[in-house]
Amino acid sequence: MKINWLKVPQWGNDTSLLHGFMGRQGGKSVGAYAGLNVSYRVGDDAKIVSQNVCDMKLAVGIHDGRIVTMRQVHGDCLIEVKDTHLKEAGEADGMATREQNTFLGVLTADCVPMLFLAREQRIVAVVHAGWRGTLKGIAGKTVKFFLENYGVLPSELEVALGPSIDSCCYEIGRDVAQPLIEQWAELATSSIETRDNKGYLHLRNLNETILHRAGIPQSQIFRVGPCTSCAKDEFFSYRREKKETGRQISFIGWQSA
Repeated sequence: MKINWLKVPQWGNDTSLLHGFMGRQGGKSVGAYAGLNVSYRVGDDAKIVSQNVCDMKLAVGIHDGRIVTMRQVHGDCLIEVKDTHLKEAGEADGMATREQNTFLGVLTADCVPMLFLAREQRIVAVVHAGWRGTLKGIAGKTVKFFLENYGVLPSELEVALGPSIDSCCYEIGRDVAQPLIEQWAELATSSIETRDNKGYLHLRNLNETILHRAGIPQSQIFRVGPCTSCAKDEFFSYRREKKETGRQISFIGWQSA
């Protein structure tokens, strides 16, 4: 079974770090969810979703650990995962952990999945950022979360932004553009294109600039994968389908030595 698993090339040297941005290929879901849908909240058969999760874990080498997800609500809440027996951490759009064999997962179908790595401290985090989370600054708040909770400096963080909808496909109206510009000024205007009198948002660009402004060196911010809306065979896209569809997972965590 073919599973598309994208990794950060710069993170490949440490075999104890497992991470990746998964796509829709593989899996047993059918219909609107066809492929490796890992969300229990989109109407897919729960038994099949569980099989997909198991298949994905085996494919990436998570044999003994657990993947923890969250109830994503397009907000800016971040929580720390300490309980290694959790399957779902609660309502949030970002999670961090220093526990080994606890892998954090974020589900997306156009929003930006972000993986945070504090290599020396062996702490990881995941973030879900749609336009609402971006407006609330969840990327920068995660940088602050690392500093306040773990003493990790922004300069010590590395971040990877995975497959998401890009400005080629993400048309927005003034109801989205105006709040973003009011909040982020030139950071937002440089990430909004105008074509044929329509606005198009580049979510990854905006989050990347927010991360850089928060103190992460540009050389430690990585972008992985294509536009989810363009890559129909590889990724789920809510915008492209204009109806319910599946969710792909991005994950990160440390295996015990």
